Formats: sequence, C-alpha cells, structure tokens
Amino acid sequence: MIDCQWLHNQIDLHCHKVTSLNGSAGVCVQTNHKWLDGSLLSFYIIPQGEQLLITDDCDTLFHFHTTGLIEHKRSWKKIKDKLNTVHTDIALEDDGEILCITTQEKATYAIADYTSALCGLMHYERELAGIPMQVNHLADEVELYLKAWKPYAKFTRSPKVNGISGHSYTLDFQLDDQLIMAINPTPNAVGSVMRKAGDILSGNDLAGRKMLVVVDDRSDQLFEQKAEEEIQIIASLVKAVPLSRLIEISAKTNQIQ
Repeated sequence: MIDCQWLHNQIDLHCHKVTSLNGSAGVCVQTNHKWLDGSLLSFYIIPQGEQLLITDDCDTLFHFHTTGLIEHKRSWKKIKDKLNTVHTDIALEDDGEILCITTQEKATYAIADYTSALCGLMHYERELAGIPMQVNHLADEVELYLKAWKPYAKFTRSPKVNGISGHSYTLDFQLDDQLIMAINPTPNAVGSVMRKAGDILSGNDLAGRKMLVVVDDRSDQLFEQKAEEEIQIIASLVKAVPLSRLIEISAKTNQIQ
C-alpha cells in the first residue's frame, strides 16, 4: 500500500550522534544521494547556543580535490555560484567548509536548501567528469609559456602516439621533438602520466621523440601539494619540470629578444 508513511520511509534521512571538536553534541546526516564514487552525501548539524550550524566539515571540497576535478582554490568560483542558487544563505569558507547558520524555527527550510545546494554540486561533479583532460586551463597556460620559450619551434597541439598495448594516446603538445603533457600534482594525474609514459616508452612509436611532463608547482594553502616529490616520481621514467621553471626561462627568452 502506497501512503504518506510509505513515502516518508522511502526518502527518510539516516543520522547518528556525533560530538564536535569543542564538545558540542550534534548529528551526522546521511542522505540517499550518491557522489560518482558511490559515497553518500553527508553533512552535520551542530547546536551553537540558540543557533544551529549545518556544515560539511570540508568533506565536499576534499572530495572534489581527491578526485582531481577541482585542484586549485582559484576554481572555487563555480562552487560559490552553485551555492547561491538557493534561498538560504550558504557560505563557502576560506578553509573549504560549506556552512549555514540557522535557527530551530527555520531548520526545516535551511536543511532542505542545504541538501539542494549540495545536490547541485553533485550535478556539477558530473559536468566536470565529462570534460576531456585536454580541455583545461593549465594546458592553455603551458601553451603560452612554451611558445614564449621557443617561439620559432614547430608546435603541434594534441599529438597522438601509440603505446605497446596498441592504445592511442592524445598528449597535450609537441614542441619540435618533445611530446609534452601538462598536469597538476595530484595522485590521479601522476598515476595517469606514469601509465601513459610506461606504455609509450615500451612501444616503438616515439620515432626519436622525447617526453616531457610539466607539473604545476604553484600551490594554494588548502591541500598544498608537494610538487617536488611528484616531479621526482615522474622523473624516474621521463623528464619532468615544474611550471615555475618554464615560466622563468620563457621570461628570460623574452628579455633577450
């Protein structure tokens, strides 16, 4: 029998008690909405005097970061835009926390808006996941510095090269005899580059060309990456340089001309 109680059971939220760092008792709310990796959308409700704090405890931005979809603080504008689509005031703090301050009287609407806002970010995750790796702002930046560094070199976008597995890879650029990939220093990006490089180096399609990986070493305070360590890992297989070094030598080239 389908009735209101049945419907309530289908959309019911799951929760359990938690204790905040300052000792306040609250609840962790788990919805039935899932991120692409299958994890449930969750948030926390913590009493603060006569008000209520609704927070994700930075979990949302951490999720976007670990999946490699948002790697820099300068990419947060779209996140803020998505949060501004609901009636309740929901803020993105400098440390990555998404929070809302409300009262018990307004809690029903605030929780609904907060859930709606995070669901909007879930849809945004799907948008980002559908963007090819070649279409990214980092590659655009690297292209500018490569052309400034060697303005008379033969430059090609999206060169293709085959690996020993028979798979055809589309890299970012070819500059004379160098095949170039531009990446952010995340585990996912580094792992992908290592797999590509290993397959390509084991094949016979390089035809005298060399491989170069440009790693963005410009870090934000949040989720600061150890680009130097990632460069050392990549350099065990192919040549890798920090983006700051490319920027430096391209500036010197411009000064000489």
